[in-house]
Amino acid sequence: MLPLLQARISLIFDILGEFVVSATPLAINFHSFKLKIDLSNGTTFRLNEQYRDDQLQRYAYYWLDDVNNLIIGWDNAPHHPHISTHPDHKHVTLQTNIHPSTETDLTAVLGVIHEELSTKEV
Repeated sequence: MLPLLQARISLIFDILGEFVVSATPLAINFHSFKLKIDLSNGTTFRLNEQYRDDQLQRYAYYWLDDVNNLIIGWDNAPHHPHISTHPDHKHVTLQTNIHPSTETDLTAVLGVIHEELSTKEV
């Protein structure tokens, strides 16, 4: 699991490096890990990934404002079958505000966050 974790942290720094204040592992076990990334504008990015045979099975990526309110959250929990991109979807501003998501991997999600951080204050 450590090589996967190290690769994810490297990817985060490759894409968001100029905005990263700290990266803190919150949990690491045999098949999953959680990270908290503090960003320079006071927001945080939370990552939760679960693997089977080194293949990503489940993900949840949540970007939170400075008081932990949701900005955008992406995940692939299969609880919204009516969404066209099922099981991939995103929650915008509220957990109940669910949208299809074309951002289905960490690189795409980090790209969205980078774009937002580069163009405006959140």
